[in-house]
Amino acid sequence: MIQSRYKLIPQFTLKDEEGKDFSWTNLLGRYTVVYFYPKANTPGCTLEGIDFTRLLDEFNGNVIGISPDDCKAIASFKSKKGLRVKLLSDPDKIVAEQFGAAKDGKLIRSTFIVDPWGRIRREWIKVSVNGHAEEVLEEYKRIIEKDQTLNDDILVRRAFRGIRPDPVEDEKIETLLKAAHLAPSCMNKQPWRFLVVRTKENLEKLHSTLSEGNYWMKQAPVMLIVYTDDELGCQLSDRRNYSLFDTGTAVGLLLTQATQMGLVAHPVAGYDPVKIKEIFGLNGIIITVIAVGYWGNLDILNEKHATIEQGDRIRKPLEEVAKFI
Repeated sequence: MIQSRYKLIPQFTLKDEEGKDFSWTNLLGRYTVVYFYPKANTPGCTLEGIDFTRLLDEFNGNVIGISPDDCKAIASFKSKKGLRVKLLSDPDKIVAEQFGAAKDGKLIRSTFIVDPWGRIRREWIKVSVNGHAEEVLEEYKRIIEKDQTLNDDILVRRAFRGIRPDPVEDEKIETLLKAAHLAPSCMNKQPWRFLVVRTKENLEKLHSTLSEGNYWMKQAPVMLIVYTDDELGCQLSDRRNYSLFDTGTAVGLLLTQATQMGLVAHPVAGYDPVKIKEIFGLNGIIITVIAVGYWGNLDILNEKHATIEQGDRIRKPLEEVAKFI
């Protein structure tokens, strides 16, 4: 099960208006509105059901209403009022309590927007019915629009060189490593390895392995040596060593996490891998060395790097690197 900063929906199974099972897994893979209402055929609950029905197509048909009423009652309610939303019966209010829509045995009129991963992205507790469906629709569309745009941390991330020497806490480095360690890998072998270099003595040793063009890395308070070995990953047909791909994927997640945290994480290829292995007693393949720190030390850069640092981000046209067939 995924871990998230958002609350996850409970794992439940309820009966719908036809007496058929409806599981929490039916909510996965789509954006869904789940609303809890106290009692079928009462004025407020009727208005709420009609309002969600009126806007159902704009919700892509994904609206679920849950009440303590039995299946017969919700079937009659749906037919009598011309409702098109899916209705579920939660007679013991167990699912309502799990969502946070019931307290001391009393159901609280509440609404939740659930995303494709089963995360509750927005909730309304103690709902006022008038205008509520329109407010939910506005937020529903906003969340979807936001989710479909390019991740802002990916847009911001660049291979900045102007790293300040200010220390970076071990806890933050550990968060970067946790992000990397959640990367996918062939047969879950997790072939990536990281050596965190942060003492003055060991940083100076690592400095001696850098190419001349990576002079700016000597300002970084932390550097990560990323390595792997053939035996740690999958050996596939055509002599493919999949640990290289897996480790690169882990580094990609680390870079994105660093950007979210306001850190520069700049991987380089300019170093002596043989010397690094000798100094630090490593085996296998040194994939990259990553300088980690905070941005803003632009005065240390030579003219070429200073121009690049503040210039436009350059990428080849997408059609040159990707094709749809």
